[in-house]
Amino acid sequence: MLRSLLSRAWICFALLAVPVQAQVGETLSNADAAVAGNEMVVGRIGLIDLEGVLRAASGTAKVRELLDEQRLRFQREFSAKETSLQETERRLLSERDLLSDEAFAERLSAFEAEVAAIQKEIQYRREAIDAAFQEAQQSLRRLAIEIVTDVAREKRLDLVLNKESALIFRPDLNISEEVLTRLNDRTRDARFEIKVDDTPANSSGEGS
Repeated sequence: MLRSLLSRAWICFALLAVPVQAQVGETLSNADAAVAGNEMVVGRIGLIDLEGVLRAASGTAKVRELLDEQRLRFQREFSAKETSLQETERRLLSERDLLSDEAFAERLSAFEAEVAAIQKEIQYRREAIDAAFQEAQQSLRRLAIEIVTDVAREKRLDLVLNKESALIFRPDLNISEEVLTRLNDRTRDARFEIKVDDTPANSSGEGS
């Protein structure tokens, strides 16, 4: 049981320049409607594959390396605990005929409680490692969005869309490579820390 646990459109973007048929008193004159329409025109557009940028970022690779180190430490630690539990189980079974039913039941209950506690710790560690990765990714995402904002300002872009929102586009509209380059530059000397508590906090309101 323990072993299995361990292994286991343009935003169709209709430029929703929805022909601004605003009513001011009555229907706008053609000249006024043209002016209002121009105010809604998006002239310069950029596209970004944000998820692709994050996957390719050197910062993501650094975070994964740190998480891999945590997983290896985790696996070594629980492998040792598994070996100890297996030895305890063998010893308990070998002494079965030497113990009274009451004594055996007591020893068995203690063994099962130990197994349950380790199973709970395994689950906690896995969830903590996943949460640490998500937190690090969110930090990289926030930084990437800051860079997208900088690029948009420098290029005087009116709108930046996720590339997935566009079916067909000119390659020069894609700012992903520039954002990736800047993101890697900004995180080149960054010191990433992945902290995973060794034991779960005892919470009286904790569920199953």
